[in-house]
Amino acid sequence: MSVQYFSGFEVIRAAMEVEKSGHRFYSGMAERAVNQTVRELFAMLAQDEVEHLRRLKGLESKYADGAFFENEEEFLPYLQRFRAAEIFPSEESLAGIVAGPALDLKALDLAIEAEEKFAAYFQTAADNARDAGGKEAFNWLAGEEERHATILKERK
Repeated sequence: MSVQYFSGFEVIRAAMEVEKSGHRFYSGMAERAVNQTVRELFAMLAQDEVEHLRRLKGLESKYADGAFFENEEEFLPYLQRFRAAEIFPSEESLAGIVAGPALDLKALDLAIEAEEKFAAYFQTAADNARDAGGKEAFNWLAGEEERHATILKERK
């Protein structure tokens, strides 16, 4: 299934999974960060993900009328990808990746990389979207992910 055919509703549903993964990642990093400033940054980003999820939940009804995916067999596995550790590293993989004295710096690098990847992904999806609702939702998401990347870079 190509992202260009995703409806606004499908984009919102996928984005909700991204935000859940982001919340798990940032919450875990807030608990593990050594530096107080970095800990506070990750806690703020975790809360931001909760706010994004709330906003996305509110947008669901805007796109729900006639925008449900037609082929559930194709779209549901796509949603499953967003639940997996493909977006942000899982807690298990982080245990080995960010252990040691460079914990905070490595965690910031991982977060920046994830946010930039998703900003680029959502922007490409917006550029290729044929559904106006999907295009609008992808553009909003690209902007939010880019904003997070900028915040992280400024604090690094």
